[in-house]
Amino acid sequence: MTLVSSPYTFQLDDGILLNTDPLPSTPFVDITRVGGLSSAPFRQTKRDHEGVDGGFMDAEFETGRDIVVEGTVYANNAASLEDFMDELKENYAPSTTLLPFYFMADNEVRLVFVKPLGVTYDWDTLRRTGTTNVTFSMYAEDPRLYSTDLNSIVLPIGATFFTGFGFNLAFSFGFGGVSTTSDGVQVTNLGNRNAPLLFTITGPVSNAQIIHTETGRLMQITGDVPSGHTLVIDTQYRTVRLDGTANRRTMLTIPGWFDLIPGPNEVRFRATAGSGTLTIQYRSAWR
Repeated sequence: MTLVSSPYTFQLDDGILLNTDPLPSTPFVDITRVGGLSSAPFRQTKRDHEGVDGGFMDAEFETGRDIVVEGTVYANNAASLEDFMDELKENYAPSTTLLPFYFMADNEVRLVFVKPLGVTYDWDTLRRTGTTNVTFSMYAEDPRLYSTDLNSIVLPIGATFFTGFGFNLAFSFGFGGVSTTSDGVQVTNLGNRNAPLLFTITGPVSNAQIIHTETGRLMQITGDVPSGHTLVIDTQYRTVRLDGTANRRTMLTIPGWFDLIPGPNEVRFRATAGSGTLTIQYRSAWR
């Protein structure tokens, strides 16, 4: 649980709160510099323009972030300093899973998912007085900065569509008809960049469709998700998993991958049959 509630405080997962204000009793960490929370580096490809001056540069995608937090640790004496440094090293030890790094600027708490790379510091004269300069290092594979709120919306099948019809026919009929019930929900990304989504289809559902109105992108899942089973689609890592393990990318016959654009979005959920649901999970995202 995050303890970050004051401007310019920082915390990795549920670990030690850094840069508390007003200053608590020792030991504590006073942060003096933070690097890596501005614009993420862009992946660049440069080529010369043949036959004329100039060239081309592609810089559409961002790379991961190297985040460095520098500060000073204050303790009552060298003994309490050593115990506190052990706690910090445990908090920022390497992890095989991504951990949330919380930070607050002005009045809003945000997070970035990181893999910590440890704590570095020197033994120098300051150590005799229970003081040492310290550096915390982390790497964010995903450069997005996120809201702390994980939004979750459950959308039932609101419309059925038909892939064909059989004889005999009764008039009047329409082609490609869809029932008139509502099949969409508004989802708002409060940030300034596209945000990935996690879709969970809970059966029974046959031949589901997930549609993003703003971009016209369509995800067509061909086949059945039986009752009691779930199909999870992760738009960030582009995975499709049935009951959490088996990859079912072949079920996604029309892979119209999409993210939430900044602002309001409409997401629609349809199927040829079934009474299951679509759960939409996301966080607002910033550059």
